[in-house]
Amino acid sequence: MSKQFVVTPAGMKKAEAMCEEKGTSCAVLMRNVGSAIALHISRIAKPCRAAVLVGSGNNGGDGFALAHNLRKRGFSPVIIMAGSAPKTDLAIDCYNEYKSDYEAVLSYPDEPEKVLSEIASCGIIADCVYGTGFHGELHPDIRRLFSYCNESAALRFSADIASGCNANDGSADEYSFRADMTFALGAVKTGQLYVPCSEYSGDIVLLDIGISESCYTEYDAELNGDSLASYFVNRSRITHKGTFGRLLNVSGSENCIGAAWMSTNAALRTGAGLVTLASVSEVTSSVANTLHECIYLPLGSKTLTSDCADKLCKNAQTASAILFGCGVGNSDETYRLLRSLIENTDCPIVIDADGINSLAPHINELRDNTDRLILTPHIKEFSRLSGLDTAYILRNKLSAAKDFAKKYGVHVLLKDAYSVYATPDGFTAVNMSGNAALAKGGSGDTLAGTIGGLLAQGIEIKNAVRLGAYLFGLSAQYAARDRSMSGILPSELPALYPYILREFYGIA
Repeated sequence: MSKQFVVTPAGMKKAEAMCEEKGTSCAVLMRNVGSAIALHISRIAKPCRAAVLVGSGNNGGDGFALAHNLRKRGFSPVIIMAGSAPKTDLAIDCYNEYKSDYEAVLSYPDEPEKVLSEIASCGIIADCVYGTGFHGELHPDIRRLFSYCNESAALRFSADIASGCNANDGSADEYSFRADMTFALGAVKTGQLYVPCSEYSGDIVLLDIGISESCYTEYDAELNGDSLASYFVNRSRITHKGTFGRLLNVSGSENCIGAAWMSTNAALRTGAGLVTLASVSEVTSSVANTLHECIYLPLGSKTLTSDCADKLCKNAQTASAILFGCGVGNSDETYRLLRSLIENTDCPIVIDADGINSLAPHINELRDNTDRLILTPHIKEFSRLSGLDTAYILRNKLSAAKDFAKKYGVHVLLKDAYSVYATPDGFTAVNMSGNAALAKGGSGDTLAGTIGGLLAQGIEIKNAVRLGAYLFGLSAQYAARDRSMSGILPSELPALYPYILREFYGIA
């Protein structure tokens, strides 16, 4: 499966130009867009009257092609020209070719009453008004049109980007079209990762429109996708538990037993051969009641201290990966214990939660480390680590994570609705799997355990982190197929991993 990308509008233009040089014209791409969007809409909505809002540029041309393809699938498309008639040659040609397919062609604001009446009768509204070149503010007439659309009960779709949003930086006019789903054409646009554009985008679905991977020569990040499943360790008949590695999980405290349970459970469900939970006795005795496949290393009582460093480091010598920090408590003792593990081991170490918090005041001490440390902060934890304001991070996730990873020689998974992964050598990837079911306590612990379990099996760091984030997000989507996201718990999701891997990827 081909790689997928996150690009700026300039990067997308270069990809389209290269695609044309290779023999696929922009006219063909425009028709591919209409076909791909119509196919996806037809899988979601039953045939109905459909309002297709078009602008005067090539995004409007996409709308004409979309209306034609919706007609072929049983919908009744109505064209609403927002502002003026098509102006580009591509859009004009597309309109003239397909105009016999449209139920009606109306103009806004020239025919406001007719337009609003038509929108009220439609089951879907497709936004093809502005493309990735938009910036600034919407015209008052378009604001009024979008305000009416946004209040409609119809399903709302946007082609490439929600009109009114900036595809570079994610800024948006407050009256932007608010989509239930946005079809990113060929590649996800950088601005869609950022608020408020992401809020106007709804679910973002990436569509293949015929631009090959080789055409993307300039991009901000790769996108996690199904191809990552190829890195999963398949299970040969002639294997044993040692074949699939050993994870040492240093997690939990008297008041955070659940963090230890969730991270350990997730690691076991990835297929790690042996998982050892090292924690205080209150944690190990509690977790042992329900997780029977785990090995337990009791270390004192209530909270972990540096007094157990020797015992922990000795146990770590046989580990193929280490997870540190889920629910251990934030203290100088925590940092000293972490420091001992870093200095006395050479395997990958995932540092999460309180491990990150304890490390923050000592962050400069990481500079001399090799690239085997994986930090998994959420936005506030990353703010403590980096010293950057959270508002700045949210506007600059890609560059903030990339700069930090290169500066300190570590791997960073910056967790958010769209998480960013960055490596010491400058590689960047974005994970867009998942849903709002993950907006609960325990998601970070489960994700950390998932990544730790994959690393223990010998999967390369870059592939294990990306695969872990993608699989965890995918499990939330899988769970939400027949349940409300509100009641889905992070602790339930690893039990779905085997089903996902078998059903979608055929992995034993």
